[in-house]
Amino acid sequence: MVRVRVLSLAIVLAMTVSAVSSAQTEQTSGGGQDVVSASTLTRTHTIAPAWPQSAAAEVEGWVLLRFTVLPNGTVADVKVQESSPKGVFDASAVEALRQWNYEPVERDGKKIAQRAEIRINYALPKQGSN
Repeated sequence: MVRVRVLSLAIVLAMTVSAVSSAQTEQTSGGGQDVVSASTLTRTHTIAPAWPQSAAAEVEGWVLLRFTVLPNGTVADVKVQESSPKGVFDASAVEALRQWNYEPVERDGKKIAQRAEIRINYALPKQGSN
């Protein structure tokens, strides 16, 4: 129980959420909708991902996610783009991101759905840290 709490606390403290190049915008195939870096959006509610029980205690990694911020600010259509190690942190990252909220994106005075991309890093506390 204490180990799980320590790892959960470590993920909250050591998890860094980095968006892929804040100035980067990518045209997606098919929908024609731009995918923006999540760092260009304003988060209003965040849930830290849980450290998966299946992950070895010494394993660190990351998950690159693509998702849609709906006109009401909720997150939908979360898809894993890449991850390392593959499959270890994917479900945890998706579950957490689905609970996040953002300020709605507006264009021409209307709230719109916006595709975005974010990388969630899973890092263990450094040796000697409390």
